[in-house]
Amino acid sequence: MIISHSRRFILVKSRKTASTSIERAIIPQLDVNDVWTPISIPSVDGRNYYSAWPIDMMTAKWEWFRDLVGRDIALHHRFYFDHMPLARLRPTLPAAQFGSYRKYAFDRNPWDFLVSFYAYRKRKGEVANWDFDRFLHEFPVVQNRALYTENGAVIADRVFRFEELSGALGEIAAETGLSFDALPEDKRSYRGSSEYRSFYSASSRDLVAERWAETIALLGYDF
Repeated sequence: MIISHSRRFILVKSRKTASTSIERAIIPQLDVNDVWTPISIPSVDGRNYYSAWPIDMMTAKWEWFRDLVGRDIALHHRFYFDHMPLARLRPTLPAAQFGSYRKYAFDRNPWDFLVSFYAYRKRKGEVANWDFDRFLHEFPVVQNRALYTENGAVIADRVFRFEELSGALGEIAAETGLSFDALPEDKRSYRGSSEYRSFYSASSRDLVAERWAETIALLGYDF
């Protein structure tokens, strides 16, 4: 997650959309007063992502602590974390600042996203013995839409399709003055050569269409 005061934009960190690679390309171009959260693989330290209050530091750094105490506990101070929704971020900035900064988010074809997310979780050993159908029905998946909407309404200025990444980065570059060369490849999940459609039956395809209907409609996706 990035808040650039020097270039006046906010980048939401969504899942399975090359977000870590995008962050790594942007961070060297940021100012010392800008905000970014740490990157674990490969390691990049965060900057300005929590206030001097100890509870803000703990809430920003440790996901287990956020889950224990609730992610809103320090909003009257300031803390930021990976995959932080814009609706949670909004109270940490002056209203005029939040309103005037360009707010960018990415999302991905839900059917493809779920196969990629399944491969990632399987590689981590969390669903090692699960087939894909069980994963769809039992694994708790947070949709990227939750990061850029509030009460169902989109509050990002631009929600880009992951499949159109090159054009999206060109648009961001034109608006912010950033430059993008070839992105580093971070945390890429290996799922073999299988095309995502091969993972689905007719019923599982329809299940995703129902659960992810808002994202599909917003970004014009189809199976």
